[in-house]
Amino acid sequence: MISFVLFLSLLSLMTNNMIIWWSVFLMMTVVFIFLNKNVKSYSSLINYFVIQESLGLMFLLMNFGIFQFFIIMMKIGVAPLHFWIFSITNNIFSYNLMWFLTFQKLPFLLILVQIFWFGGLMLLFFGLTVCYLQMFSLKNYKNLLVLSSTESFNWIIMGVFMSLINSIYLFIYYMVLMVMLINKFSKSSSNWLNWETILVFLNMPFSVTFFVKIFSLSEIFKFNTIMILVMLMMMFLSALTFSYWLINMSVKFYDKNQM
Repeated sequence: MISFVLFLSLLSLMTNNMIIWWSVFLMMTVVFIFLNKNVKSYSSLINYFVIQESLGLMFLLMNFGIFQFFIIMMKIGVAPLHFWIFSITNNIFSYNLMWFLTFQKLPFLLILVQIFWFGGLMLLFFGLTVCYLQMFSLKNYKNLLVLSSTESFNWIIMGVFMSLINSIYLFIYYMVLMVMLINKFSKSSSNWLNWETILVFLNMPFSVTFFVKIFSLSEIFKFNTIMILVMLMMMFLSALTFSYWLINMSVKFYDKNQM
């Protein structure tokens, strides 16, 4: 499946034909449904199919202006257009969740690069703000993990606008670590909280999302120095939101026998 997705990604990068792009969207939907059909998460599959195919039809019909840019961002689930992803992730676990957060986004990312709209950078900044504010209201650990992944992906896309090669390297780094980390977490919803999760997603130095954000910030710094100061303040806000995990973990009495 990974080889097939890499082939679709290369195909979407080599052409700018709308029909071929739409065919890539359709094949990615088929791949996701094929991977999740044994999980019995039919509500997630129906939601994903309806959302993706509706957006794919809109992509074909509204092939003018910046509408296609917004449609692709919504198909990927980039903040602030990420409102639909929680209806999908609530019923998928382990490798399927990892696939949804990483490989499923790869062909869409390469198409997004080709229909570049520079004004989209401001939308991505607004999406980061929405993510940080939403983290304060979420109490489900799995949703916090998904939202943290969405926020990290916003950083990667902002880096794409500045430097394509660096961002492809960052995306590969992000995918490899998500493959290693997400599958490690238990399938039970009660065990999403552990010290590994906290240290990985708390933006600690030399952790997973730390490098993604530092390299993206270094690219933004070449473009706008005021913007990087705002982003550093927002990274501190992100650390405050995940302090909720720290407090819960500090007072948690974890006994495997009782579990």
